[in-house]
Amino acid sequence: MAAVRRVLLLGEGNFSFAASLCGAAGTHVVATCYESEEQVSGWGRAAENIRRLRESGAEVVFSVDCTKLKDCFLPEKGEFDCIYFNFPHCGRKAGVVKNRELLAHFFRRSQDKSFCVEGALNHIFTRSMPLLYFKPMICEIELESQKVSFQVPQVLVDKINRGFLELNSNHPVQTVKEKLTAELRQAFPLQNTDCCLPLLHEGHLNDVCHSNTFWIALSPEETPSTEEMSNGLAKPKFSHVDFCRDTDNNSWVNVQEGCHMPKQYYLRHSLLPYAHAITQRGDFLPGTLYVLSGPVFRKCLISPYSMPVFHEVVFVCAVNRGTENSCIRMLVNNIKTSIHSLHQTVSSFKLSISLQEATSFETAELNDFAAFDSHLSKIQCFICMKTDTSGFCEKGSCVGIIRTAHYELVSSKLVVVFASLNLDLLAMLICGIPDWRMLWTSDTRFLHQFPKGELRLFKSFSLYPPSYVHDVSFWVPDGEQFDEVAFHTIARQVSGEMVISLQLIDSFQQPETRRKSLCYRLTFQSCDKALSRQEVAEMQLLFRKEINQRLGVALR
Repeated sequence: MAAVRRVLLLGEGNFSFAASLCGAAGTHVVATCYESEEQVSGWGRAAENIRRLRESGAEVVFSVDCTKLKDCFLPEKGEFDCIYFNFPHCGRKAGVVKNRELLAHFFRRSQDKSFCVEGALNHIFTRSMPLLYFKPMICEIELESQKVSFQVPQVLVDKINRGFLELNSNHPVQTVKEKLTAELRQAFPLQNTDCCLPLLHEGHLNDVCHSNTFWIALSPEETPSTEEMSNGLAKPKFSHVDFCRDTDNNSWVNVQEGCHMPKQYYLRHSLLPYAHAITQRGDFLPGTLYVLSGPVFRKCLISPYSMPVFHEVVFVCAVNRGTENSCIRMLVNNIKTSIHSLHQTVSSFKLSISLQEATSFETAELNDFAAFDSHLSKIQCFICMKTDTSGFCEKGSCVGIIRTAHYELVSSKLVVVFASLNLDLLAMLICGIPDWRMLWTSDTRFLHQFPKGELRLFKSFSLYPPSYVHDVSFWVPDGEQFDEVAFHTIARQVSGEMVISLQLIDSFQQPETRRKSLCYRLTFQSCDKALSRQEVAEMQLLFRKEINQRLGVALR
């Protein structure tokens, strides 16, 4: 026979809470209150609750002082498995001081053992920041001696020109970069070349991976007004930022269907082209380590470690042919030393960094950072990092990539070594930040955890943020390949990055018509705000509308 738990309830008023526990299997309730039975019986529904408790076999005790429990129960009756004291107070307008004294005396009652506080939580309630809706943003730049403007993709509006890598920044990604370069400066002559790197690349559909690229339509005549540049908050508005303008009929043509403009541009998804350009300059010095860094942009699937924008740092060095392996080892060893040094100041969790040959890796095993970079040029090896608390990937996360290239420089005997690192991913793994979105939060509670030049173990604002799950099912257009990256990108846009997970849960093909149906499950959860059910419902409705219009799917 299972043991019966004895539960003591203190400070009951009309015994409604105690009555709700009546009949609970394996529980014997002892319900008490400070007042006498005569006083309590006149309160609304109190007499009915007391009768119900006694009929169920519970004990009902009156005139119990919670600070003198030893005097209220015989020794053989004074042991309880659990004690509930709901809303402890002295009654009426007693004030905070008296209520605190009440609790202090309650916890000092006589007992053989202390309370178990292991795993206890202090709940601190703060007002959540409002959910922000950003108006479309127009960016003006100079391109080929001509001033042009373009509309920033909606998903990137709050991530353009954040200045994380500026000299006065105390953002973790800047601290990681500073520590890395300081370590490498001890082994190489070092030169920073970060200034004025173009935001846009010129390219063609066959040159880049289209589905992962933010294509940009330039507007020479369009300039932002003062009102637009100083705008506040607005409801989400979607524009044709992923399309090219057909100048013949002034309409919009999907880039995927082909665009006949003489030049096409996209937001840079790597700093590698600029690293190549450095090697072609007349003042390029073999043996010197050149450093360039900045944000790069790539469409990707939704996950806590998949980033549509992150900060890349690239190290470039030319060495004599035959000595490139020695240069790679020196680079990696200094990078590893720097990362280990940073990590030891943050936590005692185990960290391992390894160098893996590119031939031993399958693209499917890599994170988005490495898998995408494998399309750009030949990769020699990967720098992988793993902590015993990340929970991201058993085989570790790829945080860096090493390439070599043979160029006709001052001498054909020179080989150029390129080392590329994802600073955002490094900061996350070192500081235990579980979600890339936290790096981009505007909540001051994030940056206040990282004084300038220091890295610390991140403490989450909320251990249990509210989350909501919605499903969406649809028919895929006949004869078309479903673009899952575009599907995820639309989810990012409509939710303002509030979708933390987007998983395929069912796939069905109709035998007769061969039509294919997909069902996805979206989990909405913010990393720094309290989402409401109504806000999420509106996001879900907008998502259904957008995938119907932009991907041509038939909703079910």
